[in-house]
Amino acid sequence: MQLMKVNSIAKYFLIFIAIFTFGSSVSYSQSGLKFSELAQRLEPYFDKLLIDDVYKQLPQGVDYFIWGYDVGDFSGDDHSDLGITLRLAGDRSRNMQVYLFVDIDGFLRQVAHHTYQFVELPLEIGVVIHKNICYVTKKFEENHWKMDGYTYDNGSILLSEIFNTGRVGDLTHESVRNYQTLRGSEKYINTRSGKELFYRDFLSIPTYRRGRTVYKGYFGDTFANYTDFVHEGAYDWKGEKDCSFRVTSAFDDDYLYFTVEIIDDAVVTQSCDTCISDYLDIWFDINPNPTYDRFTERNGKKVDFRTKSTKGLYRVSVFPGNFLDKEPFVKVSTNDELTEIQKEDSKLIKAVANFLDDSLGYVLKFRIPFTLFGFEGNPLDEEFYEIGCTFVVIDYDNEYRPEEKTEVATSAFIPYDPSTYGSLILIPEGKWYGESENIFTEDVIKNLFEYGF
Repeated sequence: MQLMKVNSIAKYFLIFIAIFTFGSSVSYSQSGLKFSELAQRLEPYFDKLLIDDVYKQLPQGVDYFIWGYDVGDFSGDDHSDLGITLRLAGDRSRNMQVYLFVDIDGFLRQVAHHTYQFVELPLEIGVVIHKNICYVTKKFEENHWKMDGYTYDNGSILLSEIFNTGRVGDLTHESVRNYQTLRGSEKYINTRSGKELFYRDFLSIPTYRRGRTVYKGYFGDTFANYTDFVHEGAYDWKGEKDCSFRVTSAFDDDYLYFTVEIIDDAVVTQSCDTCISDYLDIWFDINPNPTYDRFTERNGKKVDFRTKSTKGLYRVSVFPGNFLDKEPFVKVSTNDELTEIQKEDSKLIKAVANFLDDSLGYVLKFRIPFTLFGFEGNPLDEEFYEIGCTFVVIDYDNEYRPEEKTEVATSAFIPYDPSTYGSLILIPEGKWYGESENIFTEDVIKNLFEYGF
């Protein structure tokens, strides 16, 4: 399935706003369509029986008007799907209904139904299908818009990505999070001149409580194989098989746990105490972010970008050893002044390493106590807890050529600039990173009751 690139969503959003502002003879109506009018417009795309499927699943016994629709594929099967926005006739509220339909086994079946409220005009709630994603666009207030991108996959409707844009003083802020690739971005633009002042591109690592099952539709593996994140040695980097890696994470009340599967076609191990070797760096930004924005510091409408920090930065380096007699070991450095407790608890970091083979690479597993960072324990409460965090694999392909080094990271990374770090997101019980809803759940439950369960 093809996904929209992070840096292209903003451009596409501007196109949608243009459609919204000036209207469209195809997908949007200035006064609303009756279903019979919509049916005529759908005939080039769908058989009459499929159009009848849609009609039967829309509100019955009441009048309504269609304010917007789009036809395209957001299920990845090369068949046309449908998104509709409508408003009930006589509705004095600001409610708009959004319906999404997918071609399943020759039927157009409703896979999602959401209710939104417009601010000034019904056209503020719209649907656009683009590059296998169905975007639902909504306005919160003047200059504050959001796009939720949905895909359908094997019975589940997934929130694939979100795009937010709004004004902060003289700046326009744009934020993107993709829940499938786990890639995101933050951008600030001078509203008047259009000049880009700040842009950060990174991967997020969702982490759930240890032992919790992550169901299909939620993505917990972060895969680093982007050229944009090869911040050193990109010229020598030959692609995913040369060096890339996958990160998974979990936590309990005392520790963070990580598994890093490193793909490396030429693993260099440490043959002597002063010899070079492949290893892993993990950089943490532990500074609190009371505004839930670790990229900036705000004072009213004034925005300062957090491009440096005099405290709260930690670097944990994990060396794999030689997979024989030399065991893996860990080094810790920080710009904080560590307490005696932190120094003592740094000894609680444990790491193991397993060599796969010459073409597959190796695996690192390790744990880090929360107390190393100055926490009394797990800082998570009822809301997501985000920590700036970037993983960097330092890869040598020849122990006799240390200058030929490649560094692959989970962000467009600058070591002592915390705004360039990726995100480690601690997720509380009952919550998920993204959304996934199985459309067959009610049918399954009904059948179980019929069979006596």
